[in-house]
Amino acid sequence: MSLIFNISRDDFLTGLASLQNVTGKKGNIAILSNILIESKTDSLLLTATDLEIGIRNSLPAEILSPGAITLPAKKLFEIVRESNADQIHIEILENNWAKISAGSTDYKLAGMPSEEYPAFPEYDEKMLTSLSSDKIKEIIDKTIFSVAQEGESQFNLTGVLVEKDVTNGKNMLRMVSSDGHRLSLCETTVDSDLSGLKMEKIILIPRKGMQEIRKFTEGSAEIQIAFEEKQAVIKTDHSIIVVRLMNGDFPDYKNIINMIKKEKCIELNRLPFMNSMKKMNLFTEDRYNAVQFQIKTNKLILSSQSMDIGSAKDEIAITYDDSPLKLGFNGKYFIETMQVMSSDTIKAYINSEESPCMIQGDDDPGFFSIIMPMKI
Repeated sequence: MSLIFNISRDDFLTGLASLQNVTGKKGNIAILSNILIESKTDSLLLTATDLEIGIRNSLPAEILSPGAITLPAKKLFEIVRESNADQIHIEILENNWAKISAGSTDYKLAGMPSEEYPAFPEYDEKMLTSLSSDKIKEIIDKTIFSVAQEGESQFNLTGVLVEKDVTNGKNMLRMVSSDGHRLSLCETTVDSDLSGLKMEKIILIPRKGMQEIRKFTEGSAEIQIAFEEKQAVIKTDHSIIVVRLMNGDFPDYKNIINMIKKEKCIELNRLPFMNSMKKMNLFTEDRYNAVQFQIKTNKLILSSQSMDIGSAKDEIAITYDDSPLKLGFNGKYFIETMQVMSSDTIKAYINSEESPCMIQGDDDPGFFSIIMPMKI
């Protein structure tokens, strides 16, 4: 028997959309650009993998005949997206061809046998721990922006370090990222008991995997999570994602934190500072985004220049009464940090003209960012 089913266009579109990033990578294995579609009693299972990340969604459907097939993910998504019909009808024909009916339009799409699709990774359901989606979303948002780009670093900086801390009855979850020029750390107290969450080795989740986990936090109030020997498993009521963990070590970020003595503190309003930095960024060289900081009593003078275009200068009010400082930073790093913060007032700690800058805010508990200076 061949697979035949009816499914809501909106449900199908949502399920297909969530798989596009995983199937979009051009590789040597043709079937990985397909999704696996399998029937259950009254639902469809949609599976996508690039062998690093696997995602499986369960969607309600009317199954007229059971079966399985793999179909091109991008083309199927485009067909469903452009359809105006409420229902999509799919019927698998001979030689793995699919007939897709959407309202008055019929399509024929070439598929590949389901038997050739890679097996979905196995995992231990008993190891899963429930966590608040909002908490996970926040600590991802406050760390993922400072992950190193692929090929930028010799360390394992292209992923996010995940740690837990269970002390004095508190259950803390922490994420840390760095690209070698800056470091972001965010930790949060969770209501769940983390003692059952196995984290016996360094947990490093690659950027792309973390982006997919972030999407998972949008759809439900809680997610379930487990860390196994080589993979992270995240589950909701109707979806599951398995991400292969990175091997190796993460630099000792605690040493970097200990360099900050918090001797000199600058207080400034976040939004005016961020807007000023955006203006400076208009006149920076693209690679380094260098902005000069002149810190004086109760004022900060920002300036930038491009040899080819021109220059910019701005002055903003701050609270500061220590000795003057003059140093340079990558302006883009400050903008990205400001964008993930909520505090109206931020505190910047800079000990000297060679020191890194630590940024914190009272309304961003558990979060700080450290930005290394640069010579101008």
